[in-house]
Amino acid sequence: MEAKAKHCQNCKQQFGIDPEDFSFYEKIQVPPPTFCPECRMQRRLAFANIFFLYKRPCDLCKKEVISRYSPEKGYIVYCPKCWWSDKWEAREYGREYDFSRPFFEQFEELRRSVPLLGLSVDLRSANESPYTNDVGYLKNCYLLFTSNYSENCSYGHLVVQSKDCVNSSFINSCELSFDSFHCYKVYNGVDLNYTLSSNNSAFLWQCTNCSDCFASVNLKNKRYQIFNNQYTKEEYEKKIKEYDLGSYQTYQQLKKSSREHWLKFPVKTFWQEFSQDVSGLFVFQSKNCKNCFEVTGGEDCRFTSFILVPKAKDSYDYTMWGDGAELVYESVVTGEGVRNVLFGDETGIGLYDAYYTKLCTASSNLFGCVGVNKKSYCILNKQYGKEQYEKLVRRIIAQMNEMPYRDTQGNLYRYGEFFPMECSPFAYNETLASQYYPLTENEVRERGYAWKQLDKQEYRATMQASDLPDHIGDAPDTIIKEVVACMNCARGFTITKQELAFSRKLNVPLSRTCFYCRIGEKLKDQPHPMKLWNRRCQCGGKTSENKVYTNVAEHPHKFAPCPDEFQTSYAPERPEIVYCKECYQMEII
Repeated sequence: MEAKAKHCQNCKQQFGIDPEDFSFYEKIQVPPPTFCPECRMQRRLAFANIFFLYKRPCDLCKKEVISRYSPEKGYIVYCPKCWWSDKWEAREYGREYDFSRPFFEQFEELRRSVPLLGLSVDLRSANESPYTNDVGYLKNCYLLFTSNYSENCSYGHLVVQSKDCVNSSFINSCELSFDSFHCYKVYNGVDLNYTLSSNNSAFLWQCTNCSDCFASVNLKNKRYQIFNNQYTKEEYEKKIKEYDLGSYQTYQQLKKSSREHWLKFPVKTFWQEFSQDVSGLFVFQSKNCKNCFEVTGGEDCRFTSFILVPKAKDSYDYTMWGDGAELVYESVVTGEGVRNVLFGDETGIGLYDAYYTKLCTASSNLFGCVGVNKKSYCILNKQYGKEQYEKLVRRIIAQMNEMPYRDTQGNLYRYGEFFPMECSPFAYNETLASQYYPLTENEVRERGYAWKQLDKQEYRATMQASDLPDHIGDAPDTIIKEVVACMNCARGFTITKQELAFSRKLNVPLSRTCFYCRIGEKLKDQPHPMKLWNRRCQCGGKTSENKVYTNVAEHPHKFAPCPDEFQTSYAPERPEIVYCKECYQMEII
């Protein structure tokens, strides 16, 4: 089938559907999408409340617990221990399908009657790392989100197979990492960014296989460099003693100086390490993945993002998780041995042949189910025989097309669309959609979505961030008893015993901001992870176009400006010098 151009029914912009896309849709027997890729991503992210946690009673054991559903939501919520137990049965909430009403209305009624998992965690993580969400296989972690297989880590997002890391996000296989972002196999690193296989270093950007380097950029196989100047081992060790990272003031000044230094050098158009035939940003150990972002171990995927654990195979419009997933479509927080899961929300762990599910695990042949575990052939949580199930599913799909759900924007939801955004159990500003597709309160309400006034005074502060000692060496043991007012938003936060010990060990300062501000700071200055811009290489021949950087090698285009054009997540108005892949490699390799 030939490529076709369509107009998104949500944003009205034109988007394309390629021949290989049609082949995929035919394979999983769904119609082509009517929303553009960005609107589809925004819609899925609106169902992902990762960071905002609340105190509320468990509706089964009645104990006060931490949940991602605030008390006023109106849902039945169980703590992880109760939800994963055998004290309740999801099929008891089953009901007949009503062919006189749209499917999505009936699904929402079911979701409001079935107990929901208060925190998206496995039992081990719930017991050993209770203040976490959207995680699995954690040990002794605190305020860690969308993370797996990690130990002794805190204040992080997208942390995988790592140990003893604090204030670090988008890291994999790291140890003793502090205030770092997008790192792989880093040991003893402070404020490392887009750095691979390096150790004993600080304030690095886009470096690979480096050791004992400081405040430098675009290094490969280097040692003993400070601000990209080469030193001997003795000179480096003497010079590095001048920088006392334990001082908050010194640390902040070095962060500022290093970033000013970084902007004097070209950046890569994208990060696609150990991959082939891929497009997008931060695609790692993958092949044939197009328009993908934050994917590790992907194969034959498109419009896929935040795959933490390999692998994800033959999947489209798939956001978060992975771990042996195959044939996943229009799903969020789905993974671990799943196959042929379409329109899934927080579902997986051995699930297959499932359509429109929420919190379903180890099951097969489900349609429109919530909380079903180790069952087959269920519709709206009601049990059927195989033949009856298959016949009824065909009728429901036909009815969804004949009687679509219409949202407040006028968009029609037939079979093949993900859940309507207005049906999210979370307020828009609680979700990742707000992080990557920000809207004002008025814009949210005008579109018919929910908005929540977030409480920043849940914990009454006992001291201001400005009153914390400047140097970690001066922080007393009693500091863990204080509630510190965030210097940005005034939200109260505490310093844990684990964080204090870590900061002393690495000689790094205590944070002055709450977790929400820390993760916001990490994300705000990064290239847009979900969008690509068409740009031309900024190599001008001998120098960069802005004359800030002087090339160290002669490029194939010699002294003429490079003519190469490409797609990149660096927007044109950003300050970075963006080189094409070939020009960048000439300067680094």
